Amino acid sequence: MFLSPHQIQFYRINGYLIVDGFLTHDEVQLYQDDAQQLTNHCYEQGDILADWGCVIEPLGCGYYEVEDLAKTDRPAYIALRAQSAPPALALCTLDKFGACAQQLLGEKAYLLNEQYIVKPPHSDSARFAWHQDVLYFSESQRQHRVVSVWTPLSSVEEANGTVWVEPFPDPMRPGVYQAEPGGNAFAARMDAGSALFMDGRLRHCSSGNQTALFRVVYMPQFSLGRITRDKDSHAALAIPVEEQSLVSSID
Repeated sequence: MFLSPHQIQFYRINGYLIVDGFLTHDEVQLYQDDAQQLTNHCYEQGDILADWGCVIEPLGCGYYEVEDLAKTDRPAYIALRAQSAPPALALCTLDKFGACAQQLLGEKAYLLNEQYIVKPPHSDSARFAWHQDVLYFSESQRQHRVVSVWTPLSSVEEANGTVWVEPFPDPMRPGVYQAEPGGNAFAARMDAGSALFMDGRLRHCSSGNQTALFRVVYMPQFSLGRITRDKDSHAALAIPVEEQSLVSSID
């Protein structure tokens, strides 16, 4: 799947882009099954809200024995993820999500992180305040642009904890914002499998889940370059998004 020039231009002006029907029904099911397996594992260790903060990182939740190579090498990452899910899942993350992220970033992209954001039933306190993802990195690390792909695995709206988005107040000078969000912020009401692409500088938040059902979102993040810490260690993952694999979706 590729984005149109109009979609790319909209993203660059506003800092976000919503693509309806980004994932097929079978791809949504693939991520739902993976999320369920990893969520069950985390519940064996503690409480999703109190102990995990509603965020489950596949390579960081203790499900796998992760060697450093799987954090930087594409084949090693695919092989590791295949321990819990069909290879089509990792290929979808790298080829489908990654190809679109690379279009928005403009050059070679790297998978920086992936996570499931799981809000349990009746968890109104499972809120995320207004923030910008870029602020999770040091000033020197911000030289690499980041795009996050917020992808609900079931329909989302205000009642079950969807994301609120504030388009760039000034498209010519997006940066770190100090003022309160303006009146153009909106709640993203999305169907399962839709994708919200967010620039790392986009300000956003989310409400709690007031419903009787789990609210699960898959969110891979991609960076323009390898984001490193001291001694050249990687801040998270640094898996290159290369040419699309021969199989990038479920047959």
